[in-house]
Amino acid sequence: MLGAGCSASGPAGEFGLVVILGVVGLGALVLVIEKAKRAGSGIGKAKLNNERDRNLDKMLEGGKGKRLAVSQRDTIREYVGLSHWLPEKWIAPWEERILVFLDSIPITYMKENSASDEMRLLVAAEASLLIVNRPMSDYRHLKSVHLWEDEIPGMENARGTATRHEVNLSWSYLKKTIRNARDGHNLCLHEFAHVIDFADDGIAQSIPVGRSSADYDEWRNMVEEEHRRLMKAYESGKNYSIRAYGGFKSIKGDKPELFSCASSAFFERGVRLKRECPRVYEALRKFYGIDPSTWRKQKET
Repeated sequence: MLGAGCSASGPAGEFGLVVILGVVGLGALVLVIEKAKRAGSGIGKAKLNNERDRNLDKMLEGGKGKRLAVSQRDTIREYVGLSHWLPEKWIAPWEERILVFLDSIPITYMKENSASDEMRLLVAAEASLLIVNRPMSDYRHLKSVHLWEDEIPGMENARGTATRHEVNLSWSYLKKTIRNARDGHNLCLHEFAHVIDFADDGIAQSIPVGRSSADYDEWRNMVEEEHRRLMKAYESGKNYSIRAYGGFKSIKGDKPELFSCASSAFFERGVRLKRECPRVYEALRKFYGIDPSTWRKQKET
């Protein structure tokens, strides 16, 4: 399991919850990471699912200029809080990616063995925000999204989980929280950021680029530094732009939650993240190719 929509009463309480979750969920976390590693073993870093890469990006290229129906836009504006903050220049790329996501990634509501158009649209909209200025091939390994009525079977207290190939989400929690665009606890952004983190090497260690990337060492050093800062902040009882769950550490020393928690903060707390964690913000700005610190809420039309 990677990433759960946890909550607690205050920073210190949240950090205590992280410690408990770390003990209880450690075994499951390691098993999932090892499983993901095996799934990715033997695949060259430069040729990960090459055919899938090409097909997804070709679909996006072929969908240039396509737009959502008016009813779909209305649904998104009603439920997706971030839709009111996204600058106009990103609306068309966002809609193009939503349409490709809907056509390429199966989304199933497990209670009924199918998902409504509304369910599928909202999940696709949230997932596509992460790649609004990135290629569809970020999701080249993703095979399915499962929506559960409330709790995810076998994962008590988890609102969402992710591996390289699969995302599980609590529909009731997603529906209840999706409108809030400023709390930095976005369930979908968190879980789909895990998928992106897994994509390059099959490991979730909060370094979303391959070892051959010129940015790899910068990411590795930044993650180590920021993890220490985050732990220090919450241990002292302070609040922080990145939530405490980002401090989770696996038995092997990887920090699988920092990238996902920081990604949620990047999209929903951009100004604060940039002020408190400029190095993290700049790494994410460069990676995602957008600058949420400049976003302002759009006026209703």
